[in-house]
Amino acid sequence: PQSGSISIGGINVKNIDKNELMDTVSFVFQNSHLIKGSILDNVRMGKPNATDKEVLAALKSAQCMDIIEKFPDGVNTVIGSQGVYLSSGETQRIAIARAMLKNAPILILDEATAFADPDNEAKVQAALNNLAQHRTVIMIAHRLSTVQDADQILVMKNGAIVESGTHSDLIKLQGEYAKMWDNYNKTVQWHIES
Repeated sequence: PQSGSISIGGINVKNIDKNELMDTVSFVFQNSHLIKGSILDNVRMGKPNATDKEVLAALKSAQCMDIIEKFPDGVNTVIGSQGVYLSSGETQRIAIARAMLKNAPILILDEATAFADPDNEAKVQAALNNLAQHRTVIMIAHRLSTVQDADQILVMKNGAIVESGTHSDLIKLQGEYAKMWDNYNKTVQWHIES
């Protein structure tokens, strides 16, 4: 930060060993990438010493069983080879399974549902809801439906926080968030007529 500090448990992150800090935080990014390897290997990156049973439990919690079941080799399917590719929403769910397996107390979601196709969006959201339980979650999102149930929403404009509160608090303010929510609801109702 250019001013102030970021603390975890009252300790400035500058004073936390880099490896310990990385063990404390899990990330799910907007554009998650998978390695060329099996689904099992991709998820196990979150906890290299995890058992197959632990990996399967993470895949199940991340709503990935439909992905596993569509391939004859299941969790041993190698991604990126022999024409085996996943959609962006499926890739996100595998990345979420990886974060679940890591089981870090702090989770940062950076536009984690942005590229989910309509078929995957509900599954990605359900997986994120499972992942967020019992954790501190920092969620960066433009899609307001993603954040409406958050305990605290910080509305930013031009790099500064202009409003904060719950969804209902911010709607009552009739400020920036309320305007964005109104615009969001209008776009959700768009449809194409012939």
